[in-house]
Amino acid sequence: MVPVGRPYGLWRDWLMTHAKPSRLSQIMWDSIALVSFQVPIYAAIIAVSGASGRALFLGVLGAAVLMMVLGRPYGAFLNLVRKLFGLPPGGDRPMSLSVLH
Repeated sequence: MVPVGRPYGLWRDWLMTHAKPSRLSQIMWDSIALVSFQVPIYAAIIAVSGASGRALFLGVLGAAVLMMVLGRPYGAFLNLVRKLFGLPPGGDRPMSLSVLH
């Protein structure tokens, strides 16, 4: 997660600009962000590790389902961290140490 943390944050911020203020919209866009970014990475990791065919399909399907469920809680956690550092929620501007100065 460390190498992809910043790229994911930028991806999520961009996608969250499409979200409306409603709770349903926030849940949907946070889930789309996590699934669309992390599932391809996870698929590549398990494919390189030797999974193929049915095992690869089931692994990717399981990860996609989990990420759909965990998308909004993870996004809310990211917003909490931003708040602790005095930054606006995702979608307003990327989290970066350079904006703290």
